[in-house]
Amino acid sequence: MSGDLVDDPDGHEEEGIEAFNRMADAMQGLQTRMGALEIGLGSKVAQAERAASKAETAAVNANQTAEHAEATARASARSAASWAVLGAVAGLLGAGGAGYWLGHSSGRENGLADGYRTALGENAAASWANTPNGQLALALDRAGSLSMLAQCTSQNWKAETRDGRRFCFPMPDAKQNVTGWRLP
Repeated sequence: MSGDLVDDPDGHEEEGIEAFNRMADAMQGLQTRMGALEIGLGSKVAQAERAASKAETAAVNANQTAEHAEATARASARSAASWAVLGAVAGLLGAGGAGYWLGHSSGRENGLADGYRTALGENAAASWANTPNGQLALALDRAGSLSMLAQCTSQNWKAETRDGRRFCFPMPDAKQNVTGWRLP
């Protein structure tokens, strides 16, 4: 057999080309999904980025394999080219599935850990808010006195630093009147 293309009465060459085109579409779809996955998971899923990089490398290798398979299919090996294309598609799907699985698992674990840390802080704050002092602080706030008391901003009040700590002192006005705060 010479290097010239031989007529293909069984249509295997066309099947090989169609299989290659389907594989190219599948690779394009995989690259699109990998990009969306990378954007969605961001910096919290460094493992997913490494997996996506591996999947992309596998896709490039599979693309080279597919190009070789196309050349082989056109030259002589009808059914062998079909099997090579099928193998490349299976490899791409496997690599894409592995990348998705690794990214999903890592993102889920990071999200659960962040949620747990946030919940711990909120639970502690909610727990204190239900204590007598927490209820008293809430009542002072509702009376409009908490901010004034905490910032020492009432009329004739003076903030001073003594021994490295800040204190708030009520000072009498010209008539010797002292201003206080509203109680709950």
